[in-house]
Amino acid sequence: MKTLKIYDPAMCCPTGVCGTSVDTKLVQLASFLNSLDKNMFEVKRFGLSTNPQEYVLNKEVSRLLNEEGVDSLPLIFLDEQLLFKKDYPSVPQLSSKMGLGSFVAKF
Repeated sequence: MKTLKIYDPAMCCPTGVCGTSVDTKLVQLASFLNSLDKNMFEVKRFGLSTNPQEYVLNKEVSRLLNEEGVDSLPLIFLDEQLLFKKDYPSVPQLSSKMGLGSFVAKF
């Protein structure tokens, strides 16, 4: 099983899919994450304001925050490999990096 870890910037709610102006990229990402096979992928999301300890415990996250500041967020890892930083990927970009290819053509 692979583990996808997302270190989000401070947001109004854990997924960013809330408030009056919702980012469609975050809506699509949340839908994609919910559709993943739970037997193949474990998804862990951490919020800067709700789980700050996770940002300190992960040495790579801590290093990036010390060197680049919070502008480096979000950080997205598959197992221990950094896939994306500074912006959320589109669902096809993330799917491709996860080895799922055209699995998410519907997104």
